Amino acid sequence: GSHTAWDLLRLPGVKRLLGVNLLLSACWDVHTFAVPVLGHEHDFSASTIGLILGSFTLAVTGVRLLIPVVAHRMREVVVLRLAMVGTGAVFAAFPFATSPWAMGLLALCLGITLGSVQPMIMSGLHHLTPRQRHAEAIALRSIVINLSSSVLPLVFGLAGAAIGVAALFWSVGSATAAGSWPARHLRI
Repeated sequence: GSHTAWDLLRLPGVKRLLGVNLLLSACWDVHTFAVPVLGHEHDFSASTIGLILGSFTLAVTGVRLLIPVVAHRMREVVVLRLAMVGTGAVFAAFPFATSPWAMGLLALCLGITLGSVQPMIMSGLHHLTPRQRHAEAIALRSIVINLSSSVLPLVFGLAGAAIGVAALFWSVGSATAAGSWPARHLRI
């Protein structure tokens, strides 16, 4: 019969894995949006804020180079859960970081946690979906991520204005850390 990519959501674990991906993607968006706001609140120059964001990117690149070593030693679900808890911890600390060095160190840590997850999610999708439907699963993931990247920055901007950037970090970080609990049931 004919299938749609949305049918993949009925396969065991696919919805859960895409939910994990959505939470972690939201953290990436919050970081990109909120770190400049937080840096501005601390009167950091644009160059300093750029260096903090650059330390995140450097860590993402570095951890992606190390993923092949990690992938042979740890299961994907363990890496995902550690990344979710680690991201929650970094987000809890970000509002307390008042120096560029502290924010840069947190951005490095965040780059490690968030940088490690995309390869694990792609591998997980590969395990959870039938071989002939892998491309559809990747397309479905792209749709979810692109929709969230379009909508969530607006939501985060409104939330940041209403509750403050610290509360934004804490609420998204808490949701992500809490999401590590249901993620334990992923069979990837």
